[in-house]
Amino acid sequence: MRIKEIPSLQEQSLWNNFRAGDEIAFTQLSTRYYKMFRHYGEKFTTNSQIIEDAIQDLLVNLWVKRTSLTEVDSVKFYLLKSFRNQLFKTLRAFSAVPFEDDFQENFSEASSEMFFIENESQQEQQSKISYFLKQLPDRQREILYLRFYQDLRVEEIAQLLQIKPQSVSNIIQRALLNLRQHWELLVPFILLWLL
Repeated sequence: MRIKEIPSLQEQSLWNNFRAGDEIAFTQLSTRYYKMFRHYGEKFTTNSQIIEDAIQDLLVNLWVKRTSLTEVDSVKFYLLKSFRNQLFKTLRAFSAVPFEDDFQENFSEASSEMFFIENESQQEQQSKISYFLKQLPDRQREILYLRFYQDLRVEEIAQLLQIKPQSVSNIIQRALLNLRQHWELLVPFILLWLL
């Protein structure tokens, strides 16, 4: 049994209650996934209003269409895919372009209440990760985000992006190879700076 099966059962129960018209279940689902929607939206645009509009439109559409929704294997995957589609609609409506040049990475959710030194160290690591990720092509960044930060399986990513699972695996391998090469290129400069 995989560890993630237990929360999945709770999500299925929430999903089914929501589909039956339970407002509390809908609120719990919305609250549980709001942060994920915001975080994922920031991979495509820095315009928080567009992200908020997409989230609100998605939630309204889900509530209105709740009775016609079916059971799903993964609530998280279904909602992430639905949000992605809604976000692209909203971006088109605002004539915005996905993956703006100033693509912001915010993978760490470090608490501001942690010790000062630990925060500095985390910010430095986050800066390095962000720098290396910005060197990757957009598709590689998105797939790494979905795989390692949203914990989607290769098959789910393939379905979400409408590509073959083997393509997802290949892109992940290329992205990791690119990250390693960027790191290796930077190490000599860091060593020179330290000397």
